[in-house]
Amino acid sequence: MTAARLGLVGLGHITVNAHLPPLAGLADKGLVTLQAFCDVDGETAARHARTFGANAVYTDHREMFEKENLDGVYICIPPTLHTDAELIAAERGIPVMVEKPQTLDIAQAVRFSEAVRKSGVPSQVGFMSRYYTTAAFMRDRISERTPRHALVQLLYSGRHIRYWTSRFELCGGSFVENTIHMVDLLRFFLGDITEVSAFYFYRKPGEGPEPINLPHVYDVNYRFESGVVASVTTSRVLTNVNASRREVLVVCDDSLMEWSAEKVVENGETVFESPAADNAFASQAREFVNAIRSGDASGLRNGYPQALNSLAAVLGANASASRGGTLIRLDEFVAGDGDRRDRMPADTGGEPGTV
Repeated sequence: MTAARLGLVGLGHITVNAHLPPLAGLADKGLVTLQAFCDVDGETAARHARTFGANAVYTDHREMFEKENLDGVYICIPPTLHTDAELIAAERGIPVMVEKPQTLDIAQAVRFSEAVRKSGVPSQVGFMSRYYTTAAFMRDRISERTPRHALVQLLYSGRHIRYWTSRFELCGGSFVENTIHMVDLLRFFLGDITEVSAFYFYRKPGEGPEPINLPHVYDVNYRFESGVVASVTTSRVLTNVNASRREVLVVCDDSLMEWSAEKVVENGETVFESPAADNAFASQAREFVNAIRSGDASGLRNGYPQALNSLAAVLGANASASRGGTLIRLDEFVAGDGDRRDRMPADTGGEPGTV
């Protein structure tokens, strides 16, 4: 079987540091050809093409799709920059991998999801946490228990490394840009989310280092289809100290389970530890390439249509917070209520609002 010819749209931090190393390894094994790199910055695309051995360089994804015969495409761009790459890939029958968050516009995500679903092509959204061996173990363990409650705490330390992830209008806030990983992981463990309510502690102008204008704190509550409820809190107030915490807990009848990428702890006892070589990005890349080469997408854990619920859950949290904590039903939000694109305007002094 010939190598899968891949195109990559967006040669930023996540592509170069997370996706390309395992793809380069698959290329060394003859499973992948890095056919084309596309980035609005041609010099960046050309530099990484030389490093990783890509065959062609583009600054326009439409030209890349027109000229290259691709077997799959990675779309790894900031969420506000999505236009029609997903639609073109679906129309041409090209399997697609899209980094999270897929977009900040739920109506756009619905259009992309429907196009991918109708095309039948293998698809994947970049929720790599599902590919940790500890995640699979945790999910299996929970299936043997009776879950009631989940808790996530993300208390960040350190400054943002990219401009767009420091601006609410560009990334949707830390809850959308980053905490979506843990929200999606809860869905992997517990099933789809039906309702959300949220309160944010908004940042005032001048609070914290520039150029950050994100809320200080995101406090979000979820209800799942199963009836399980969850509390997810993200804090960005520890900017100048080396103190942080990440906790993912699932409370079942007579069982307190703690998840991390390295191990699973139940009632204080370590019940599973990941292999030393566990690499979620590598596993994700391998499964995507396998799906391309075999046509069998059953090994993919996060197809674009399925991942829509994770995106709706975090954008729905923004909508709820902007409306004073109003309960948001995600089926209604996806069906059209989200077209309002609730967010925090840059000119409101950090107060919630809708534009």
